[in-house]
Amino acid sequence: MGSLIAIVGDNLADTKEIWFNDQSATLNPAYITDKTILVNVPSTVPSTVTSKIRMVFGDGSELLHDFSINIPAPVITGVKSEYVPDGGIVVLYGDFFFEPKVTFPEGLEAEIVSLTKTELQVKVPAGATTGNITVRTNFGTARSPFIFRDNRNVLLDYDGKNHETWTAPIVSSPLAPCAGSYAFFKHAADGAWMWTNELTMQYWAPRGRGNVPVATGSVSDLALKFEANVPIEWKDVRMEIFFAGFAEDHGRDAPGTVFARWKPWKAGPYKTDGWVTITIPLTEFKYKRDDGDDDENGTTSLSNLNSLTNITMMLFGPAAGPNPVQIAIDNVRIVQK
Repeated sequence: MGSLIAIVGDNLADTKEIWFNDQSATLNPAYITDKTILVNVPSTVPSTVTSKIRMVFGDGSELLHDFSINIPAPVITGVKSEYVPDGGIVVLYGDFFFEPKVTFPEGLEAEIVSLTKTELQVKVPAGATTGNITVRTNFGTARSPFIFRDNRNVLLDYDGKNHETWTAPIVSSPLAPCAGSYAFFKHAADGAWMWTNELTMQYWAPRGRGNVPVATGSVSDLALKFEANVPIEWKDVRMEIFFAGFAEDHGRDAPGTVFARWKPWKAGPYKTDGWVTITIPLTEFKYKRDDGDDDENGTTSLSNLNSLTNITMMLFGPAAGPNPVQIAIDNVRIVQK
């Protein structure tokens, strides 16, 4: 589909139409000669597959020629949010969504709300559970590379798995929940190097699940994921994310602490349309505390997670000036990429 081909023969100059299956191709008279025609195979999927080229000439006569078009199977490349409640809308990104059928775990079929070739919106069926989403068309099947409502290695869900409650408050409003309660970073005028409780989220393992590493496995294979909702423009002040050892302390000043810096506003003010899934590979944990703010490469890395049990997320860093900020966070987890 979409490929440029050359049709070679005789007496082709009077060709007026070319059809591939039941789809008409666009013809350019400059590319039509008596011996050859250059034409692009249509990029639209056929309703009826005849596996024929049909050429229509000026006198009304037609010529059929055997020709098969490779219509790709669907591809799922991503999702707006991995966590969506029953009745909510899941937005899938990918390609070749041609008259699809979408099923959730245990074969629950979803209602299609909106459809283009590269974006598919479906309503989550009642009773949906954790697992992969499947998209089927007449041309193949795709299985989501992500897990819907991923419940692997969830560190914080704010519905029982909680952080230190004197930091960012746990709420269920004013934003519509993603999956129950969430942590809400909010300040009327967040500025440079402001260390305030409501703009930090500290999880201390001694008061949580105990002396258990935040994750196991190779750092290069893992990613930190969470759902975020940013209802107003976030313009400045990075979010620092870091792990620490088993102690009742944030660990930011401990020797060897390695930071990730989430700065989605680098290309301009950042705002989401509801909840989105954020993925930060653990290889992005590469900064020391005092590395320059403009340093994109960092000066360190995470070697392993064996002794790291705590996690902190905090808005802290340089800024051009104070700005209001609201950031909701839910379902903090470390999983395979």
